[in-house]
Amino acid sequence: MLVNTVTTTFWTVFAALGFAALFNMLENLGRRYASKTRQLGVFRRELPMVFVISALMLVMRMINASMSHSDMYWLMINIQLIFMIYTDLMLESTWSFLIIKIFGILSIADTGGLNPVTWALFLGSGLAIFLESHYSRNWSPDNPVLFALPPIAIDTLFWLAMYVGYRPSNSTMVANFVGFIAAFTMLFLNSRTQRADQQIVKRLTHEVQFDALTGVRNWSMFQNDFNSAYANVKKDWPLAILTMDLDNFKGINDTFGHLAGNQALTTTASSIERLLQSIDHDYHLYRTGGEEFAIILPHTDADMAQVVAKQCQDVVRTQVISTDAGKRTMTASFGLTQAIVKDRDATTTFKRADQALYTSKREGRDRLTVDFVAVA
Repeated sequence: MLVNTVTTTFWTVFAALGFAALFNMLENLGRRYASKTRQLGVFRRELPMVFVISALMLVMRMINASMSHSDMYWLMINIQLIFMIYTDLMLESTWSFLIIKIFGILSIADTGGLNPVTWALFLGSGLAIFLESHYSRNWSPDNPVLFALPPIAIDTLFWLAMYVGYRPSNSTMVANFVGFIAAFTMLFLNSRTQRADQQIVKRLTHEVQFDALTGVRNWSMFQNDFNSAYANVKKDWPLAILTMDLDNFKGINDTFGHLAGNQALTTTASSIERLLQSIDHDYHLYRTGGEEFAIILPHTDADMAQVVAKQCQDVVRTQVISTDAGKRTMTASFGLTQAIVKDRDATTTFKRADQALYTSKREGRDRLTVDFVAVA
Protein backbone atom coordinates (compact mmCIF):
# COMPACT_ATOMS: atom_id res chain seq x y z
CA MET A 1 0.00 0.00 0.00
CA LEU A 2 2.86 2.38 0.84
CA VAL A 3 4.57 1.79 -2.50
CA ASN A 4 1.29 2.32 -4.33
CA THR A 5 0.64 5.57 -2.44
CA VAL A 6 4.13 6.94 -3.12
CA THR A 7 3.96 6.02 -6.82
CA THR A 8 0.47 7.45 -7.26
CA THR A 9 1.39 10.64 -5.40
CA PHE A 10 4.50 11.14 -7.53
CA TRP A 11 2.65 10.83 -10.85
CA THR A 12 -0.26 12.93 -9.61
CA VAL A 13 1.98 15.78 -8.47
CA PHE A 14 4.07 15.50 -11.64
CA ALA A 15 0.95 15.73 -13.83
CA ALA A 16 -0.52 18.60 -11.80
CA LEU A 17 2.62 20.74 -12.01
CA GLY A 18 2.96 19.94 -15.69
CA PHE A 19 -0.61 21.06 -16.28
CA ALA A 20 -0.02 24.26 -14.30
CA ALA A 21 3.00 25.01 -16.51
CA LEU A 22 0.89 24.33 -19.62
CA PHE A 23 -1.89 26.55 -18.28
CA ASN A 24 0.52 29.44 -17.66
CA MET A 25 2.07 29.03 -21.13
CA LEU A 26 -1.37 29.10 -22.77
CA GLU A 27 -2.37 32.11 -20.66
CA ASN A 28 0.71 34.03 -21.82
CA LEU A 29 0.10 32.94 -25.42
CA GLY A 30 -3.48 34.19 -25.17
CA ARG A 31 -2.35 37.55 -23.82
CA ARG A 32 0.14 37.99 -26.66
CA TYR A 33 -2.53 36.99 -29.20
CA ALA A 34 -5.02 39.46 -27.70
CA SER A 35 -2.41 42.23 -27.70
CA LYS A 36 -1.37 41.54 -31.30
CA THR A 37 -4.96 41.48 -32.58
CA ARG A 38 -6.09 44.32 -30.26
CA GLN A 39 -8.73 42.13 -28.61
CA LEU A 40 -9.93 43.20 -25.16
CA GLY A 41 -12.48 40.49 -24.31
CA VAL A 42 -11.41 37.94 -21.71
CA PHE A 43 -12.90 35.04 -23.69
CA ARG A 44 -10.88 35.98 -26.77
CA ARG A 45 -7.75 36.04 -24.65
CA GLU A 46 -8.50 32.58 -23.26
CA LEU A 47 -9.25 30.97 -26.64
CA PRO A 48 -5.87 29.15 -26.96
CA MET A 49 -6.41 27.76 -23.48
CA VAL A 50 -9.95 26.62 -24.32
CA PHE A 51 -8.82 24.78 -27.47
CA VAL A 52 -5.85 23.01 -25.93
CA ILE A 53 -7.45 22.01 -22.63
CA SER A 54 -10.62 20.78 -24.36
CA ALA A 55 -8.49 18.65 -26.71
CA LEU A 56 -6.49 17.35 -23.75
CA MET A 57 -9.70 16.25 -22.03
CA LEU A 58 -10.77 14.26 -25.09
CA VAL A 59 -7.34 12.62 -25.41
CA MET A 60 -7.45 11.56 -21.76
CA ARG A 61 -10.95 10.19 -22.30
CA MET A 62 -9.70 8.05 -25.21
CA ILE A 63 -6.84 6.72 -23.10
CA ASN A 64 -8.99 6.01 -20.08
CA ALA A 65 -11.84 4.39 -22.02
CA SER A 66 -9.64 1.36 -22.75
CA MET A 67 -8.97 0.70 -19.06
CA SER A 68 -11.25 -1.22 -16.77
CA HIS A 69 -11.18 0.12 -13.21
CA SER A 70 -7.49 -0.68 -12.77
CA ASP A 71 -5.16 1.36 -10.58
CA MET A 72 -4.09 3.30 -13.69
CA TYR A 73 -7.74 3.98 -14.52
CA TRP A 74 -8.38 5.59 -11.12
CA LEU A 75 -5.11 7.51 -11.32
CA MET A 76 -6.20 9.00 -14.64
CA ILE A 77 -9.62 9.88 -13.23
CA ASN A 78 -7.96 11.62 -10.29
CA ILE A 79 -5.59 13.56 -12.56
CA GLN A 80 -8.49 14.65 -14.78
CA LEU A 81 -10.33 15.87 -11.69
CA ILE A 82 -7.28 17.92 -10.68
CA PHE A 83 -7.00 19.43 -14.16
CA MET A 84 -10.65 20.45 -14.21
CA ILE A 85 -10.74 21.90 -10.70
CA TYR A 86 -7.53 23.87 -11.29
CA THR A 87 -9.00 25.20 -14.54
CA ASP A 88 -12.23 26.18 -12.76
CA LEU A 89 -10.19 28.10 -10.21
CA MET A 90 -8.02 29.97 -12.69
CA LEU A 91 -10.36 30.77 -15.60
CA GLU A 92 -11.84 34.26 -15.91
CA SER A 93 -14.42 33.89 -18.69
CA THR A 94 -17.78 32.23 -18.11
CA TRP A 95 -17.80 31.04 -21.74
CA SER A 96 -14.38 29.44 -21.31
CA PHE A 97 -15.63 27.70 -18.18
CA LEU A 98 -18.74 26.32 -19.89
CA ILE A 99 -16.91 25.03 -22.99
CA ILE A 100 -14.14 23.32 -21.04
CA LYS A 101 -16.69 21.91 -18.61
CA ILE A 102 -18.61 20.31 -21.49
CA PHE A 103 -15.45 18.65 -22.77
CA GLY A 104 -14.60 17.64 -19.20
CA ILE A 105 -17.95 15.87 -18.94
CA LEU A 106 -17.32 14.11 -22.25
CA SER A 107 -13.92 13.00 -21.02
CA ILE A 108 -15.42 11.16 -18.05
CA ALA A 109 -18.72 9.98 -19.56
CA ASP A 110 -18.92 6.28 -20.46
CA THR A 111 -15.76 5.44 -18.56
CA GLY A 112 -17.56 4.57 -15.34
CA GLY A 113 -16.72 7.86 -13.68
CA LEU A 114 -20.18 9.40 -13.79
CA ASN A 115 -23.63 8.42 -12.69
CA PRO A 116 -26.56 10.78 -11.96
CA VAL A 117 -25.22 11.53 -8.48
CA THR A 118 -21.60 12.14 -9.47
CA TRP A 119 -22.76 14.01 -12.59
CA ALA A 120 -24.59 16.53 -10.39
CA LEU A 121 -21.62 16.65 -8.04
CA PHE A 122 -19.26 17.27 -10.95
CA LEU A 123 -21.29 20.15 -12.37
CA GLY A 124 -22.19 21.70 -9.03
CA SER A 125 -18.68 21.54 -7.63
CA GLY A 126 -17.17 22.99 -10.80
CA LEU A 127 -19.61 25.90 -10.72
CA ALA A 128 -18.97 26.45 -7.02
CA ILE A 129 -15.20 26.58 -7.56
CA PHE A 130 -15.57 28.96 -10.52
CA LEU A 131 -17.92 31.30 -8.65
CA GLU A 132 -15.72 31.17 -5.57
CA SER A 133 -12.70 32.45 -7.51
CA HIS A 134 -14.81 35.24 -9.04
CA TYR A 135 -16.98 36.45 -6.20
CA SER A 136 -15.27 35.51 -2.94
CA ARG A 137 -13.90 38.77 -1.58
CA ASN A 138 -10.81 37.15 -0.06
CA TRP A 139 -10.06 34.62 -2.80
CA SER A 140 -6.52 34.57 -4.11
CA PRO A 141 -4.11 31.89 -5.33
CA ASP A 142 -2.07 32.98 -2.31
CA ASN A 143 -4.85 32.00 0.11
CA PRO A 144 -4.55 28.30 1.06
CA VAL A 145 -7.99 28.18 2.68
CA LEU A 146 -9.81 29.24 -0.47
CA PHE A 147 -7.39 27.77 -3.01
CA ALA A 148 -6.73 24.26 -1.69
CA LEU A 149 -9.36 23.36 0.89
CA PRO A 150 -12.49 23.57 -1.33
CA PRO A 151 -10.93 21.27 -3.96
CA ILE A 152 -9.91 18.83 -1.23
CA ALA A 153 -13.48 18.84 0.13
CA ILE A 154 -14.79 18.17 -3.39
CA ASP A 155 -12.27 15.35 -3.88
CA THR A 156 -13.42 13.78 -0.61
CA LEU A 157 -17.04 13.79 -1.80
CA PHE A 158 -15.94 12.45 -5.19
CA TRP A 159 -14.15 9.45 -3.74
CA LEU A 160 -17.02 8.73 -1.38
CA ALA A 161 -19.32 8.66 -4.39
CA MET A 162 -16.87 6.42 -6.26
CA TYR A 163 -16.71 4.06 -3.29
CA VAL A 164 -20.49 3.79 -3.12
CA GLY A 165 -20.92 3.33 -6.87
CA TYR A 166 -17.82 1.41 -8.01
CA ARG A 167 -16.03 0.09 -4.90
CA PRO A 168 -12.38 0.78 -5.72
CA SER A 169 -10.01 -0.84 -3.23
CA ASN A 170 -9.15 0.99 -0.02
CA SER A 171 -5.51 1.24 -1.07
CA THR A 172 -6.51 2.83 -4.40
CA MET A 173 -8.72 5.39 -2.69
CA VAL A 174 -6.12 6.29 -0.08
CA ALA A 175 -3.34 6.54 -2.66
CA ASN A 176 -5.35 8.83 -4.94
CA PHE A 177 -6.66 10.97 -2.09
CA VAL A 178 -3.14 11.50 -0.73
CA GLY A 179 -1.96 12.24 -4.27
CA PHE A 180 -4.72 14.82 -4.72
CA ILE A 181 -3.84 16.61 -1.47
CA ALA A 182 -0.14 16.61 -2.36
CA ALA A 183 -0.89 17.88 -5.86
CA PHE A 184 -2.99 20.83 -4.70
CA THR A 185 -0.46 21.64 -2.00
CA MET A 186 2.24 21.83 -4.66
CA LEU A 187 -0.04 23.82 -6.98
CA PHE A 188 -0.65 26.31 -4.18
CA LEU A 189 3.07 26.66 -3.43
CA ASN A 190 3.85 26.94 -7.14
CA SER A 191 1.18 29.60 -7.65
CA ARG A 192 2.33 31.64 -4.67
CA THR A 193 5.95 31.50 -5.83
CA GLN A 194 4.99 32.58 -9.34
CA ARG A 195 2.88 35.47 -8.09
CA ALA A 196 5.72 36.62 -5.80
CA ASP A 197 8.10 36.54 -8.78
CA GLN A 198 5.61 38.47 -10.91
CA GLN A 199 5.29 41.17 -8.26
CA ILE A 200 9.07 41.54 -8.14
CA VAL A 201 9.25 41.78 -11.92
CA LYS A 202 6.50 44.42 -11.98
CA ARG A 203 8.29 46.51 -9.38
CA LEU A 204 11.63 46.24 -11.13
CA THR A 205 10.42 46.50 -14.73
CA HIS A 206 8.61 49.77 -15.27
CA GLU A 207 7.98 48.91 -18.92
CA VAL A 208 5.51 46.22 -17.88
CA GLN A 209 2.96 48.93 -17.16
CA PHE A 210 4.22 52.17 -18.69
CA ASP A 211 5.33 53.30 -22.11
CA ALA A 212 9.08 53.94 -22.13
CA LEU A 213 8.91 57.07 -24.30
CA THR A 214 5.88 59.00 -23.06
CA GLY A 215 5.67 57.72 -19.49
CA VAL A 216 1.93 57.04 -19.72
CA ARG A 217 0.35 53.62 -19.35
CA ASN A 218 0.87 51.17 -22.19
CA TRP A 219 -1.34 48.83 -24.22
CA SER A 220 -0.99 45.98 -21.72
CA MET A 221 -2.25 48.19 -18.91
CA PHE A 222 -5.04 49.45 -21.14
CA GLN A 223 -6.21 45.89 -21.71
CA ASN A 224 -6.27 45.13 -17.99
CA ASP A 225 -7.81 48.43 -16.90
CA PHE A 226 -10.45 48.60 -19.62
CA ASN A 227 -11.55 45.01 -19.06
CA SER A 228 -11.83 45.73 -15.35
CA ALA A 229 -13.80 48.94 -15.93
CA TYR A 230 -16.04 47.20 -18.48
CA ALA A 231 -16.83 44.41 -15.99
CA ASN A 232 -18.13 47.03 -13.54
CA VAL A 233 -20.42 48.85 -15.99
CA LYS A 234 -23.88 49.47 -14.55
CA LYS A 235 -26.67 51.94 -15.20
CA ASP A 236 -25.45 54.13 -12.35
CA TRP A 237 -21.78 53.44 -13.10
CA PRO A 238 -21.35 54.30 -16.81
CA LEU A 239 -18.14 53.92 -18.78
CA ALA A 240 -16.91 56.08 -21.66
CA ILE A 241 -13.88 55.49 -23.86
CA LEU A 242 -12.06 58.23 -25.77
CA THR A 243 -9.58 57.37 -28.53
CA MET A 244 -7.09 59.85 -29.97
CA ASP A 245 -4.65 60.00 -32.89
CA LEU A 246 -2.18 62.84 -33.54
CA ASP A 247 -2.86 64.35 -36.95
CA ASN A 248 -0.18 64.19 -39.67
CA PHE A 249 2.29 62.60 -37.28
CA LYS A 250 4.14 60.82 -40.09
CA GLY A 251 4.68 64.20 -41.70
CA ILE A 252 6.29 65.51 -38.51
CA ASN A 253 8.70 62.56 -38.46
CA ASP A 254 9.48 62.75 -42.17
CA THR A 255 9.89 66.55 -42.32
CA PHE A 256 11.46 67.44 -38.98
CA GLY A 257 12.93 64.13 -37.81
CA HIS A 258 12.13 61.57 -35.15
CA LEU A 259 13.30 63.78 -32.31
CA ALA A 260 10.55 66.23 -33.17
CA GLY A 261 8.09 63.35 -33.42
CA ASN A 262 9.15 62.08 -30.00
CA GLN A 263 8.75 65.57 -28.57
CA ALA A 264 5.24 65.76 -30.01
CA LEU A 265 4.33 62.47 -28.35
CA THR A 266 5.85 63.21 -24.95
CA THR A 267 4.58 66.79 -24.77
CA THR A 268 1.05 65.79 -25.69
CA ALA A 269 0.97 62.77 -23.41
CA SER A 270 2.23 64.60 -20.31
CA SER A 271 -0.12 67.55 -20.86
CA ILE A 272 -3.22 65.40 -21.32
CA GLU A 273 -2.33 63.18 -18.35
CA ARG A 274 -2.01 66.29 -16.15
CA LEU A 275 -5.38 67.52 -17.38
CA LEU A 276 -7.05 64.18 -16.71
CA GLN A 277 -5.63 63.94 -13.20
CA SER A 278 -6.87 67.46 -12.45
CA ILE A 279 -10.39 66.35 -13.39
CA ASP A 280 -10.54 62.87 -11.84
CA HIS A 281 -7.80 60.66 -10.39
CA ASP A 282 -9.45 57.64 -12.06
CA TYR A 283 -8.87 59.10 -15.54
CA HIS A 284 -5.69 57.96 -17.30
CA LEU A 285 -4.08 58.25 -20.72
CA TYR A 286 -2.80 55.11 -22.46
CA ARG A 287 -0.51 54.84 -25.47
CA THR A 288 -2.12 52.13 -27.60
CA GLY A 289 0.00 52.48 -30.73
CA GLY A 290 2.60 54.71 -32.42
CA GLU A 291 0.71 58.02 -32.26
CA GLU A 292 -2.52 56.50 -30.97
CA PHE A 293 -3.82 56.99 -27.44
CA ALA A 294 -6.91 56.06 -25.46
CA ILE A 295 -8.53 57.46 -22.32
CA ILE A 296 -10.72 55.36 -20.02
CA LEU A 297 -13.46 57.42 -18.37
CA PRO A 298 -15.06 55.27 -15.64
CA HIS A 299 -18.26 56.39 -13.86
CA THR A 300 -18.67 59.07 -16.57
CA ASP A 301 -21.91 59.86 -18.39
CA ALA A 302 -22.22 61.10 -21.99
CA ASP A 303 -22.30 64.81 -21.14
CA MET A 304 -19.24 64.71 -18.90
CA ALA A 305 -17.37 62.53 -21.40
CA GLN A 306 -17.85 65.15 -24.12
CA VAL A 307 -16.64 67.90 -21.82
CA VAL A 308 -13.45 65.92 -21.08
CA ALA A 309 -12.96 65.13 -24.78
CA LYS A 310 -13.20 68.79 -25.79
CA GLN A 311 -10.77 69.81 -23.06
CA CYS A 312 -8.29 67.21 -24.34
CA GLN A 313 -8.76 68.56 -27.85
CA ASP A 314 -7.99 72.10 -26.63
CA VAL A 315 -4.88 70.89 -24.81
CA VAL A 316 -3.49 69.34 -28.00
CA ARG A 317 -4.19 72.51 -29.99
CA THR A 318 -2.20 74.62 -27.53
CA GLN A 319 0.88 72.35 -27.57
CA VAL A 320 3.95 73.72 -29.34
CA ILE A 321 6.94 71.67 -30.47
CA SER A 322 10.34 73.05 -31.51
CA THR A 323 11.70 72.02 -34.90
CA ASP A 324 14.59 73.11 -37.12
CA ALA A 325 12.06 75.18 -39.08
CA GLY A 326 10.69 76.86 -35.97
CA LYS A 327 7.85 76.14 -33.62
CA ARG A 328 4.90 74.07 -34.76
CA THR A 329 1.46 73.45 -33.28
CA MET A 330 -0.44 70.17 -33.38
CA THR A 331 -3.97 68.83 -33.66
CA ALA A 332 -5.54 65.45 -33.02
CA SER A 333 -8.58 63.47 -34.08
CA PHE A 334 -10.85 61.96 -31.43
CA GLY A 335 -13.49 59.24 -31.19
CA LEU A 336 -15.85 58.92 -28.22
CA THR A 337 -18.40 56.31 -27.19
CA GLN A 338 -19.91 54.61 -24.16
CA ALA A 339 -20.20 50.97 -23.16
CA ILE A 340 -23.74 49.65 -23.51
CA VAL A 341 -25.61 46.49 -22.55
CA LYS A 342 -25.75 45.32 -26.19
CA ASP A 343 -21.96 45.29 -26.48
CA ARG A 344 -20.70 41.72 -26.70
CA ASP A 345 -17.51 42.51 -24.82
CA ALA A 346 -14.99 45.26 -24.14
CA THR A 347 -13.53 44.85 -27.63
CA THR A 348 -16.87 45.83 -29.18
CA THR A 349 -16.92 49.09 -27.21
CA PHE A 350 -13.31 49.89 -28.04
CA LYS A 351 -13.79 49.21 -31.77
CA ARG A 352 -16.79 51.56 -31.84
CA ALA A 353 -14.64 54.33 -30.38
CA ASP A 354 -11.92 53.47 -32.89
CA GLN A 355 -14.41 53.72 -35.77
CA ALA A 356 -15.50 57.13 -34.50
CA LEU A 357 -11.84 58.17 -34.46
CA TYR A 358 -11.36 57.11 -38.08
CA THR A 359 -14.49 59.03 -39.01
CA SER A 360 -12.86 62.16 -37.56
CA LYS A 361 -9.75 61.54 -39.64
CA ARG A 362 -11.72 60.94 -42.85
CA GLU A 363 -13.75 64.09 -42.37
CA GLY A 364 -10.78 66.42 -42.12
CA ARG A 365 -9.02 65.71 -38.79
CA ASP A 366 -8.82 68.01 -35.76
CA ARG A 367 -12.33 67.07 -34.71
CA LEU A 368 -14.29 64.90 -32.27
CA THR A 369 -16.75 62.24 -33.49
CA VAL A 370 -19.21 61.03 -30.88
CA ASP A 371 -21.03 57.72 -31.23
CA PHE A 372 -23.73 57.69 -28.57
CA VAL A 373 -26.53 56.56 -30.93
CA ALA A 374 -26.98 53.17 -29.30
CA VAL A 375 -26.63 54.44 -25.74
CA ALA A 376 -30.07 55.97 -25.58
